[in-house]
Amino acid sequence: MASIYTVNEETLLNIAMVLGGEDGVRIIEVLNDRENITVEELTEVTEIQINNVRKLLYRFYNHSLVTNRRFRDKETGWFIFQWSLQPELVEAYVHSTKQKILKKLETRLDYELTHEFYHCGNPQCPNTTFEDAMETVFHCPSCEEPLHRVDNTPVVEFLEKKIAEIKEELET
Repeated sequence: MASIYTVNEETLLNIAMVLGGEDGVRIIEVLNDRENITVEELTEVTEIQINNVRKLLYRFYNHSLVTNRRFRDKETGWFIFQWSLQPELVEAYVHSTKQKILKKLETRLDYELTHEFYHCGNPQCPNTTFEDAMETVFHCPSCEEPLHRVDNTPVVEFLEKKIAEIKEELET
């Protein structure tokens, strides 16, 4: 597929997959090759139901991946929308998403650093905070086995590594 844009096509298609699945990827592939295409033309080319094409286009529009121009059909008086890819805003979308992920990771890291965790050893049971463990007299609330302190150092180290990676990506 020959793209007239400088955006990384793999990134664009990955975002299309996340936002719209296989149908979303097919729509983005068509938009990557053609500008100012109508919903009806997209439906014909992709063989995706018209309502699904509209739904996906509006989802992409809400994430600034596509744009449209509207004009009135002189014969029918109806509005016609022509859709085009807007790949120059993909980087802004990726940057924004990374910032949201960074914030969630930092919140999780703070939670991990400010709590002690206990676990019974049963893989189906969740970790329990110190406060909750005290309420159950250090017995698992699920299976009632005795709880033992969990070393969450690997989790903390993993979160710190991911946070550093994302911060580095955001700086470049």
